[in-house]
Amino acid sequence: MVSLVVVLVSFLPAPLISNRFDVDEAVIYAGQSTQTPQFIHFQIFYPRWIRLDESGSFLLKINLDSAEMGDLRAWQARLEMNGVVISPHGESRQRAVAGRETIFRWNIKPYKRNAGRGTIWVYQVRDNGSNEGEARLILAHPFEVSTLNSPGDLGWMLLRVVGSGGLAASLLWFWIARNQNAVLEENSGGVAKN
Repeated sequence: MVSLVVVLVSFLPAPLISNRFDVDEAVIYAGQSTQTPQFIHFQIFYPRWIRLDESGSFLLKINLDSAEMGDLRAWQARLEMNGVVISPHGESRQRAVAGRETIFRWNIKPYKRNAGRGTIWVYQVRDNGSNEGEARLILAHPFEVSTLNSPGDLGWMLLRVVGSGGLAASLLWFWIARNQNAVLEENSGGVAKN
């Protein structure tokens, strides 16, 4: 049983945490109000934990309630985390398309102990007559991914080998015990007949 836990912890990726946030669309249409409130929906997905020097992914999804875009041109997002290599680095921008989900994806890889605290920054880019548009912050959400610091690269490999060996030995022992029981039952059946 311990071997199975060691194998699972050392091989399998962590379960994902999912958070959802809704922001009133009035943020986009500044100065306008509609009869029925409509919302921008944000969902973020990231691993509950990640092993030191191994990679994981961070995902952001943005949806609008309605197809009315106003002067919204794009979404801009930036992921910041301490002690973590983030790819792509810096700000990413994607065109906002009515009725279509916008997805941002980052690869994250912690390189030091106690890494993992971060913030996701999301901006709306509105048309202001220039090529770049005007970016306004609409969401800044802090989060934390736990880092499994030890036992390091060689340690994880050793754990995987030991865990796999223990699991294989347990399965072999179970198979041998099962076969011995079958032989004993067969022999005891033969003795009873004589």
